[in-house]
Amino acid sequence: MKLRKLNLKQSNKISKIALYALLTFIAFTIADLTIIYFRDLMIPNQAPPKKMVRVTPPAFLDRSQFSTITSRNLFSSSGVMPEAITARKSAEGQKDAEPIASQLPLNLIGTMVHSNPAKSIAAIEVKSKNLTGSYSPGAEVEGLAKIEKVERNIVYIRNANTGALEYIELNKASNKVSFDASKNAPAVSNGAKEVVSTGNNTFQIKRSDLLKYTNDLSSVLMQARAVPNRDPNTGEINGFRILDMQPGSIYEQLGLKPMDVLKGVNGEPIDSVQKAMEMYNTLKNGNQVNLQIERGGKNDTFKYDVK
Repeated sequence: MKLRKLNLKQSNKISKIALYALLTFIAFTIADLTIIYFRDLMIPNQAPPKKMVRVTPPAFLDRSQFSTITSRNLFSSSGVMPEAITARKSAEGQKDAEPIASQLPLNLIGTMVHSNPAKSIAAIEVKSKNLTGSYSPGAEVEGLAKIEKVERNIVYIRNANTGALEYIELNKASNKVSFDASKNAPAVSNGAKEVVSTGNNTFQIKRSDLLKYTNDLSSVLMQARAVPNRDPNTGEINGFRILDMQPGSIYEQLGLKPMDVLKGVNGEPIDSVQKAMEMYNTLKNGNQVNLQIERGGKNDTFKYDVK
C-alpha cells in the first residue's frame, strides 16, 4: 500500500496533537512525582476521634446504679467519713471549758487517792440502775460517763452524751454511817483490843471474842457500811467495798480501812451477799482465817490466828 504524502496543513495539525500529548504526559508525570513526594505528609498520624454515643437514660433509676459512688467514698480514701467540723469545734470547746456539776444519775460514795493518779479509785452509785461499782481513771461508768480524774471527795468525769467535763462531789451528810440505837450493839472498846497484831498483816484473836461477834451478826453489821464492788469490765460483783466504819470497831481492829475491798476468805471468792454470809459463818470453827483484800489497787492477804 502506498502512503499518501501529507500536505503542510495536515502536517502542522499532527505536530500540534503530538505536542499536546507530550505536554499532557509530562504534566501527569510531574503530578505523580509530586503526589509520591507529599503522600507521607498527607497521611494522618493520629486516629480519628471517636464519636460520642448518646445514651438515653432509663425512665426509672435503680439504686444499685449508684453503688460505685458509695463504695468508692470520694470524700475519704480510708473509707471512714470524717466527723462534722462544727461538731468537732463544739466538742473541743466543751473539753476546754471549766467543769460543771453533773446532772447524771451518779452518786459519789467515796474516793481513795493514790500517789499514782491512774490507781486512784472512786466508789460510785449509778442510781438509774441501782448498782454500785469502783472505777479508776479511764473507766466507763455504765455508758454514762468516763472517769477523767479522782481527787479527794471529788471526781471529774466526761459526759458520754455531750462530751462536757463535769464533776460529782461526795455528799458527806448522806454518807455517814448511821447506827440503829434501838438495837443493842456491842460497845466498842476504848482501851483493850480483842484483836492483837503479831506482825505484818498477821493478827491473833481469842475464839471467845470471835464467837461473840459471829453470834451477833446484826450488831456487827451496824459498825460499818459496805457496798458490792463490781468489775468495771464485766459488771459482776468481785467483792464488797467498805465505805465507812465506826472508830474502834471490830473492822478497824482487824486492820481494815475505808475503801478496802473484801474479795475472799480462805481462798474462796466473795461474789454475792449469800456467799458473804456463808463465809461469815465458817469463821466460827476455823483455827486460822485468811482474808483477801484489795487496797490501793493491790491485792493482799491478812492472816488471823484463832486461839
